[in-house]
Amino acid sequence: MLQVPNLPNYQLPQPSYNAVKIDIHNPNVNGATNPLQVPQYPNSQYAAPTAPYYTYPQAQLYDYPQAVNQPYYTPVQQPCYVPVQQPVNVNANATANAAVQAPAAPQPVVEAPKAEAVVPAPVVPAPQVAEAAAAVSAPQQAAPQQVNINEAPQPAPVVTEETKNAAEQPKVEVVPPTPAEPQVDLNSFLARLTNPDFEVQANTMEEIANMVNDEAQKAKATELLDSKIVDALTNIINTDSSKLAGPTQEQIAARQKLMSGQQISDDEKKLATTITPMEQAERNKSYAMFTSAILQKLYGDEVAKLTGTTVPLTELPAAMTIVDQLKDNPNPMVRTSAIEALSYIQKPEYKKDLTTLFSIAKNDQDKGVQDAAAAALEKLNQI
Repeated sequence: MLQVPNLPNYQLPQPSYNAVKIDIHNPNVNGATNPLQVPQYPNSQYAAPTAPYYTYPQAQLYDYPQAVNQPYYTPVQQPCYVPVQQPVNVNANATANAAVQAPAAPQPVVEAPKAEAVVPAPVVPAPQVAEAAAAVSAPQQAAPQQVNINEAPQPAPVVTEETKNAAEQPKVEVVPPTPAEPQVDLNSFLARLTNPDFEVQANTMEEIANMVNDEAQKAKATELLDSKIVDALTNIINTDSSKLAGPTQEQIAARQKLMSGQQISDDEKKLATTITPMEQAERNKSYAMFTSAILQKLYGDEVAKLTGTTVPLTELPAAMTIVDQLKDNPNPMVRTSAIEALSYIQKPEYKKDLTTLFSIAKNDQDKGVQDAAAAALEKLNQI
């Protein structure tokens, strides 16, 4: 009877599944850090296994033939007659498959045997000769088109009713907008307004006033709403005429005779009607205030048309310059022109401010200024 030796009783460590001993970031059971690693057993007379439990082949799962650099079909070689030592057994299926799958290897060129060593070729049956001829003529066929299997086939474009209509519609050529050319030569107006000749200034201001009042040219006149034009008119209003030559005593006497209806000579009449530089400057101040008032009204109308709001009186171009002339200019003719210019731009929104100005002007020292202020107040109360 076979005696079984008593083997030592090995106590295997019991797994402990206490949640305290589990590492959340590197969980393991029984101290194993790798799922494929075998735990070590202490006090064992057998060596712990070192190989993993499972092995797997390292080779690729799929083995496919590599592409060859040689062309699929070689050019047809000239037939040559080679003595055959053994009969050739040609299989129809094998010959056809070999002709399609693999390119024909070039046949070695063998010199023809001498005449005395001619060996008759074996007789090949008719069906085998036809199969051999087909195999020879096969390389002359067109090569099949190579297809890249890594590229996904492109789907055919879907023609919808919208794309069809879009293709049928004519293409619209987009022309970039060309910048609009100015209709008014602004530099020319500026040059004439700043000209030292007072007559040139007066004619230019008259041209601006006529352009604004003409409905056909009002759109063109909006280009004159430029700060440079306003500044030029303001400079004319603020011109210091005290240093310019005024009328002489002879001119004053000739004018008094002319105004009273007395008989005067031609020389006295010419002297009375001659305007001195100081008088030209004062006249141009009145012209400049009228021209500024016309442009201010045009500016206010354009702003109201675009935004639906009214520009305050104090924000109109050169409006406060006209108010200063009404209060401080010593020439009653200039003060009268200032009242008439402010009356031209009156609006319901300006009624309170204009009423205050015209009421003060009614107490002016000059009778002409008083009459102009009274007429402006009457016109203002009608709106």
